Amino acid sequence: MVVPTPTTSATAPPAAPQPPPQFPDPGADAAARLSRLADGYLVTAALYVAAELGVADVLARGACDADGLAAEVGARPEPLRRVLRVLVAEGVLAEFPDGTLSLTPSGRLLRSDVPGSLRGAVRARGGVYATAAPALPDAVREGGVAFERARGEAFFDHVARRPADLAAFQAAMADRSAREAADVVAAYDFGRFRRLVDVGGGTGVLLSAILTATPGLAGVLLDRGEVVAGARVPEGTEVVAGDFFTGVPTGGDAYLLSRVVHDWDDADARCILDRCREAMGPAATLLVVDALLPERAADGPAVIRMDATMLLLATGRERTAREFGGLFASAGLTLRRIVPTTSPVGLVVLEATPA
Repeated sequence: MVVPTPTTSATAPPAAPQPPPQFPDPGADAAARLSRLADGYLVTAALYVAAELGVADVLARGACDADGLAAEVGARPEPLRRVLRVLVAEGVLAEFPDGTLSLTPSGRLLRSDVPGSLRGAVRARGGVYATAAPALPDAVREGGVAFERARGEAFFDHVARRPADLAAFQAAMADRSAREAADVVAAYDFGRFRRLVDVGGGTGVLLSAILTATPGLAGVLLDRGEVVAGARVPEGTEVVAGDFFTGVPTGGDAYLLSRVVHDWDDADARCILDRCREAMGPAATLLVVDALLPERAADGPAVIRMDATMLLLATGRERTAREFGGLFASAGLTLRRIVPTTSPVGLVVLEATPA
């Protein structure tokens, strides 16, 4: 299915004002729900402890009590038990009458060795991401980036200088890429291209999936030196250490920006698109993989949460189809079509060509 680029009509009548949604008054239930939402930080903290200590990897070998877990992961039994029971209450772990714990289907995704693992994402969110939250009110009142207010430096500069944070962030990105790669490959036909340049492609998870699924396609991976040092790509793939703000390899008939544009505000995003446009030949295609921001929050909760994450960490944001079209036009590109995927986080492939 292809979603056409939205258009406007000068003669279209103004839309009628929409009434606000009506909710029943649940009384005490409303207070309980709000209280539970406000306790979300406790769940994040408990997940972070389990992910950092590798609790799920131990429980993958079989049910175990807090004493045994503590001995395995290097923790104190009593506080560990209390923290993990938060995860029992949330359905991440199961608790048996004898006090032993085991993994539920959700808890299994905290393992480091399973497809679709979320361990990296939990470590990043509970560690470096969460430290920015206290500064969000000031950022909302006065502007700026919450992370920069809290930590005194830009997010990407921060993680680049701290190996532990960089490892957690890269693991989160690799986990996400692994989950999303199959959706992108299934939705979009890369077979008409000869040479694909993955700009800001991290360690090459998505590029590897595309190349594996597309015989005869040559690939180029571009990212910062410390990132591509850990690249795992098919033999013959060209790996380039560089900065997409200063230059992009030439010679591709397709250029890919996956989960890159949303990291930056319009000015920086336009700069990245400009570098891609300069490298592209007149017949080349630019492919942007990102989520589309819905008009109504209820239509895409996962995208709304990601948009809030960008507000917390960087200058970036999620964008609507119309906003992407305007951004492309400012860089001399024309948005040709939008190809949806089956991704639960609303990913699409936006296809653009030189104007």
